[in-house]
Amino acid sequence: MTRSLLAKLLCVACCLEGVATLSARQPSSASDDSWLRPYTGPTRTDVDATTLDGKVLCGYQGWFNTPCDGEGFGFGHWGQNLGETNGHFVVDMWPDTSEYDPKDLCAVPGLSMPNGSPARLYSGDALGPVLLHCRWMRQYGIDGVFVSRFVGESLDPKRFRHINQFLAHVREGCHREGRVWAMMLDVSVGRRGASTAVVMNDWKFLCDKVKVREDSRYLRQNGKPVVLLWGLGFKDRPWTPQQAEELIHFFKDDPQYGGVYLIGGIDPYWRTLKGESRTDPQWPRLYRMFNAISPWDAGRYRDNAGMDRLKDAVWKGDLAELRPLGLGYMPTAFPGFSWDNLRRQPPGTTTIARQKGEFFWRQFAAFRSLGVRTVFVGMFDEVNEGTAIYKVANQTPVGQNFVTYEGLPSDWYLRLTGAATRLIRGEIPFSETIPIKLPAPKP
Repeated sequence: MTRSLLAKLLCVACCLEGVATLSARQPSSASDDSWLRPYTGPTRTDVDATTLDGKVLCGYQGWFNTPCDGEGFGFGHWGQNLGETNGHFVVDMWPDTSEYDPKDLCAVPGLSMPNGSPARLYSGDALGPVLLHCRWMRQYGIDGVFVSRFVGESLDPKRFRHINQFLAHVREGCHREGRVWAMMLDVSVGRRGASTAVVMNDWKFLCDKVKVREDSRYLRQNGKPVVLLWGLGFKDRPWTPQQAEELIHFFKDDPQYGGVYLIGGIDPYWRTLKGESRTDPQWPRLYRMFNAISPWDAGRYRDNAGMDRLKDAVWKGDLAELRPLGLGYMPTAFPGFSWDNLRRQPPGTTTIARQKGEFFWRQFAAFRSLGVRTVFVGMFDEVNEGTAIYKVANQTPVGQNFVTYEGLPSDWYLRLTGAATRLIRGEIPFSETIPIKLPAPKP
């Protein structure tokens, strides 16, 4: 199992805490919340929502909570028992919160910054932080996001409320800042039993109540709403070929809820059934039923040599097969990795070095050289695995170990991602190294 895959499972376990089994039952308590109604506020259309072509889209978790948000999850996904003697962080990066509204921040008991001020964190349950993140996307030229949504959370009424509240915030932010958004339905459930009805019922809810398919900022391809279905076919996930086929047919062919442009978030070795891909002989046919393939490349290489090996062994062959079939391709770029705090390891034990952004940039250069036109960035805000690209602090809480941006500006990876988007679209000259001058953010 790769580090990144195991990290996802550990994070999923946090999401599924308190959910005993997966079933087809949908909580009804959240269905009457007014904030689930279609968005009707101010909107702008800077980014074309009718195509995936030329897009760089970030995964967006938004799963963070604080005791101040009133949801009862404490510092969920930031750490466990923070402020207590046995408390510890599960994130490896500390967000730069200097631009957040103070009312959206919550102090971690007993923790201070180097200047003596309280160490504060934000919650994805609050509107302000999400709107700020979407503003950053516009200012730095990032097209939009895939909203990460884990299958099991729809079965816990409290978590269901949180993920729908966050979704409403993202939708509003994308309208206000002219970004695009789409759903990333993550079917990671560890080795628990898995029910296709849970996945299908959640999509029905999103269509019937949230009306995602009718939202003008929801991303479409070939006239169809885009859905990234992530997690089928991995060895460490329990989905069978029969269940996978049922889900694919539902999203593509159901007379009421189908008609989706379905992207499969799968293992990079899907063609050869190596790596973390299941080896059942039915899977090759199923993978080719998707409208597009998005290989999860995060953590599959640690340096340029490893990247080149994956390029030759995977990306080139994928494109050679998919292009004649008319199927799309959306590989993953990641800036680096670390989960020392999550695993309680000494600092640097699990690190994949960022090389001050050169590691990240070279992935985009490789994709551009292959003619790739759509890239998934993992992730916008995942400080849990050290893959975040949003504003991260170089000054971190006293007495704690966090990965920083190595003294670079806190917006360095936002600037890089915006410039990489222009590289993918062919708007700037090709370069395997970071351009000398990166564009400044827009007002």
